[in-house]
Formats: sequence, C-alpha cells, structure tokens
Amino acid sequence: MKRMDTSADRLRRFREEKGIGSGAELARLAGVPEATYRAYESGRRPLTARAARELAAPLGITWQMLLFGKEASPTGIAINTPEEAAAALGQRVRRKPVAKVPQTYSGPTAAEIISMGGDTWALLPVYDATASAGPGQLIDGEAVTHRIAFREEWIRTVTTAPLDQLAVISVDGDSMEPTLRTGDTVLIDFRQNQPGDKDGIYAIRTGNGLQVKRVQVELGKRLITVISDNPAYAAQPHINPDDIHVIGRVIWLGRQVGA
Repeated sequence: MKRMDTSADRLRRFREEKGIGSGAELARLAGVPEATYRAYESGRRPLTARAARELAAPLGITWQMLLFGKEASPTGIAINTPEEAAAALGQRVRRKPVAKVPQTYSGPTAAEIISMGGDTWALLPVYDATASAGPGQLIDGEAVTHRIAFREEWIRTVTTAPLDQLAVISVDGDSMEPTLRTGDTVLIDFRQNQPGDKDGIYAIRTGNGLQVKRVQVELGKRLITVISDNPAYAAQPHINPDDIHVIGRVIWLGRQVGA
C-alpha cells in the first residue's frame, strides 16, 4: 500500500525541486528557526497554516499546496481529515472514539470527534447530494465528499441528537427564497423525522426526489401542508405525513456572503 503523502514529505520534495540544498538554507530564507524547520521536515512537529505561509514563499508555491497538497478552489479548501482540520487551526489533533448508538436512518456516516485547542469538535459528513427547492436528488448511498468541523458544545445548543444522526447537504433552487438560497449549506437532524409533531423546515423525499420545504401541521387534523417560502410556488395542503419520506429537520444553515 502506498504511504500517504504528508506535509513533511511535500516540504522536503518542494525544497529539493526548488534547488535549495538544505533545510538550514530554507529556514533562513523563510525566517524560521532552523531547529523548528527540521522538526517540520522530519515530521516531528505538525506543519500549521501559519508556518506553511512562511515556508511557501521562498519555495514559490501556495501555502495550501504545501499544507494540504492541493490548491484552493473559489470556495476554499475542503477539510477531509482531522489532521487537515488541526493544521488549518494551528492545533494538534487527539482522537477519541465516538460511542456507538442505534441507527434510525441508514444515510448518515458516523461523525468523528477530535480535540483541538481545549475544545471538542465533531467532523460532520457533507454529502454529495443537492436538496432541491423543486425537483431534487436522493441522499441514500451518496458519497461523503468532505467534512465540516462543528464545536460539539455549540451542537448541543441546537440539538440533542447523536452525532451520527447529523449531516450536511447543499440547497439548490429558488422555491424556498428568501429563507434558503442556492448554494446554502444546511445541517440536517435525521432523528427529527416526524413533521406531524413540529412545524419547521425539513428535508423530504418525494416522487420528485430530495427537497427542502417548510412543513406546517394542520391544526385539528393528522395532516400537514408542504410550503415553499417563495410565493411563486403553490403550497401542497392536506398531505398525510405517512405519504412522504421525511429525511430530517433543518436545524442550521450556512451561507456565503458576497462574491
């Protein structure tokens, strides 16, 4: 099995490709203590984003390439491992196991817990599935493209769900505007899958695929109304909750501001 390319490997390789004969010379060019540099190149000390910025300049490469082995996209760098999250935050990572809990939905991939800077973070899976405001795709079997770190203490302010019942997907379409827009990121609580109990915004699966819609309980009836916040789209009243497959409730959204 091929060994994973590490930041220490890349540091040594880029230095040699640049024709810099020794670590001491690169340390001098970057303004980094020689002993510190040697710890980075030997792998004894994890390379951080700050150190990568200092070292990348004399190497003629971007700090993202040095730190992650990949260039940033217009939306940034996808954090795929706890080690990458720790490097980006300038912290060391210490793993601890996540307690096994009964699964109530087959979709979510287990969260991974890491400790950084005295806080506990949950790396929640981001699915390659688009939740459409209108026709959408399915989530079952979709691959996890990367993970997003949420502070566990913050998560507990919005849900008591087990961490493996949480996941992130993206929104597409305009039927939920202005509440949700194309490109928004939403955190789904898979455990909250009974819209007859509580009004809210849910990820639901119908004949049109995966959608994110507002669900309103009809008072005095065991029925719900599925609503698009955009008034250009008609509501769908008098639906039996058993007739739709509710994936989970939207409990948080993230949005890019500006270009």
